Amino acid sequence: MNKLKWVMMMAGIAFVISGCATIKEKFPLDVDRTAQSFFNDLQKSDNRGAYSLFGKGLSQRVSFDQFDQFMKTIREQWGRIETDDTALLPFHQRMGEADFIPLNVAPQQIKRYVFDVKFQNAEMNFDLTLAPEGDSYKIIWFSVWGSSIYMTPQVRAKIEELFSKPGDAGQ
Repeated sequence: MNKLKWVMMMAGIAFVISGCATIKEKFPLDVDRTAQSFFNDLQKSDNRGAYSLFGKGLSQRVSFDQFDQFMKTIREQWGRIETDDTALLPFHQRMGEADFIPLNVAPQQIKRYVFDVKFQNAEMNFDLTLAPEGDSYKIIWFSVWGSSIYMTPQVRAKIEELFSKPGDAGQ
């Protein structure tokens, strides 16, 4: 019986590995590197490096200082990032995202990654939406979602601050 379990497990691992290789061939590697670099930078507390991966529209809407304060609040509330796992999902537009999609970018060019991010004191999901900008992909939109247990008033306030339109404050 143990041999049967071992064979089944090995077959499953081989299937997963071959599936991952197939996915890698279908998508440009720089998309994977951009998305992963974002979390690598955040794991190293390199907020400026993570911010540099933002596309033109997002970086015009969200200042580095806003992003830096958001990440500092997350670290204070949730601790440091310990691990992140990702999945590539088909693109479907999310509420609020339309303002960040560049003109002349086809939906087939847009990639969305969902990261399951484990912090010292929380586990949350991050969506990263990427689109081509010049000769590489840039992050054009991101969101944070997960259990409301971890969405403290401080974190909620920083999220609202990031994505509120000018003039929305106080309404």
